[in-house]
Amino acid sequence: MTLESIGIQRIPTESRHGKSSSLFNLWFAANLTIADFALGFIPISLGMNFVSSFISIVIGNIAGAIIVGLSAIMGPKTGYPQMMGTTNSMGHGIMRVFGIINLSNTVGWFIVNNILSVLALYLIFGVSYLLLIPIFVLIIYVVAYIGYNFIHKVERVLSYILGVLFLVILVEVLFFPSHQMLQNFSGLSLSFPKIDISFFGMIAFSYSYLMSWGPYASDYSRYLPQNTSLKRVFSSTVAGSFISTTFVEIVALVISFVTLSGSYASSLIAVSGRFYQISLMTIALGGIAANVLNLYSASLSGLVGGIKMSRTRFVGIVAVVGAALSILFYKGFYTFFESFLLVLDYWISPWVAILVIDFVVLKRQKLNFEKKLNWNGIIAYCVGLAVSVPFMNVYLGSFNYTFLISKGLGGIDISYFIGFIVAAVLYYATSAAKREVFPKSQLKKSGT
Repeated sequence: MTLESIGIQRIPTESRHGKSSSLFNLWFAANLTIADFALGFIPISLGMNFVSSFISIVIGNIAGAIIVGLSAIMGPKTGYPQMMGTTNSMGHGIMRVFGIINLSNTVGWFIVNNILSVLALYLIFGVSYLLLIPIFVLIIYVVAYIGYNFIHKVERVLSYILGVLFLVILVEVLFFPSHQMLQNFSGLSLSFPKIDISFFGMIAFSYSYLMSWGPYASDYSRYLPQNTSLKRVFSSTVAGSFISTTFVEIVALVISFVTLSGSYASSLIAVSGRFYQISLMTIALGGIAANVLNLYSASLSGLVGGIKMSRTRFVGIVAVVGAALSILFYKGFYTFFESFLLVLDYWISPWVAILVIDFVVLKRQKLNFEKKLNWNGIIAYCVGLAVSVPFMNVYLGSFNYTFLISKGLGGIDISYFIGFIVAAVLYYATSAAKREVFPKSQLKKSGT
């Protein structure tokens, strides 16, 4: 276990190593979580039938996984963390701003996952959260502190363990239901697809959850050799993200229809029976898999944001602050906090759209830190975000506000797609004329 000494500096050629296949395990483990599991209970609360729910989850996850895959391919070429890609399209000044935004985002999800995981551990061991939270965070901190290589090893092990545990949960559902549950389950195949507002809403739900990993993706591919096949980086990331997320959400979907309940916690315990402790341990381990990435990427994002500190020192500070806030928010407030984070995720879609256009379409694959502000990218981002607002349906705890166009669509929120499309088209239209293409010979010499 060698301690990672590099912070947000470009990974030099001699330090490059690894295979793109490791990304499959990493993203597979990171998405076997309680957040994805809870998502599978949304369709039944929307009154959807089983087949429509299944199809909408698959479509949304395909779109979300593609976003994560397109983000991941930037790592081997640039050698930098994901957030630093902002410098080409918006300038290094705005890159600092987005670094701090993503720091806030990652710390927020770190806190929510801590609380949900410790709730599960409390039901198993009955030990106070005042003791469980520091222990849980300490485990995550050690992995994130050691760094990139150890993270990949831990996530690989967790991908196997969590995969087996979720299979156990699925077996419990399929083969050990009560008489009433068996009747409910037998009716699943009788439903037919129904394309309505809820169908498109569920696509948006599943897409938004998975694409929110976009700001992390290159953090875990930047050590790969520069000549690594980007197609393999893309396919490994997409496959790992899509398979695990879809699997967990479909397991949850089946449970919701078997129990006819929209409550993931009570339903999970009901179908698990005397094996409920296995299900609860799965939740806790899934929290570790996700939070290792949240903590590590939080430390990188803070440094991108301008914090002058070593990665190892800052990851410790984030861990301590995250543990303290997890204890503070443990009693009730985290439900509001989670919905607040989902609202903050609106920033991601137009941002990642611009990065994808810059890297994939315009082929600007060498980061330039000379310009403080790039107005093409800034304007495209602001317009994309602004245009998406009327399509939003915002939930903040018990507060709900549906904007005009979303209201006209029956409450469906497609703002993520609108923001992405508008920002991408506008950025391409204003930047294509200034397109900077590096000849292959130059790319080889520059190491990009």
